[in-house]
Amino acid sequence: MKKSISIVSISLLIFLGACGESAEKKAKTEADSLRARAIRKAKPDRAQFMEQVKNAEIRMKTSPTFDIQIANEAIKAYVDYANIFQGDTLAPDYFFRAAGIAAAAGSYDQAIVLYNTLADRYPAYKYMEEALYQEAVIYDSNLSGQDPKAKEIYERIIRDYPKSKLAADAKIAIGNLGKSDDELVKEFEKKNHSK
Repeated sequence: MKKSISIVSISLLIFLGACGESAEKKAKTEADSLRARAIRKAKPDRAQFMEQVKNAEIRMKTSPTFDIQIANEAIKAYVDYANIFQGDTLAPDYFFRAAGIAAAAGSYDQAIVLYNTLADRYPAYKYMEEALYQEAVIYDSNLSGQDPKAKEIYERIIRDYPKSKLAADAKIAIGNLGKSDDELVKEFEKKNHSK
């Protein structure tokens, strides 16, 4: 009798082990399936983000005046797309556009962050010189006490793009750093009267 109980016990353990193994496999398969669905579901839909960008651009173009709320929506659409699809060729353009809109909206700190993000992620961007120049102008014209930072960026433009028009403009800008509008007007008038 003990032998038959042992055989039944062993058979039951083997059966339960086999059932447990298949139940475990089934649970793992279900978990893998749920995980795969979650990943597919979480995978951003490029078309959806592109639609948000296009809608924001249309609203910007059709607004009779510069509307801060619409500007912020456009910035968000551009930055969302550029952050999610960093390898996309549009990503640097969208950081550039978002920074320009932020500057136009008077959100200078945000514009600087966006220009810096662009420079960090896409140093070979085709409009990097313009991005740097716009950042320098923000420091120079819109943020008091930031002449040293403006000068640093102007000098970088002169160093990295020595034959460009913006390098020539940067040299002039460096010469004008720290001067008031009145001083600049007087210098301009003096140059024009001496001719």
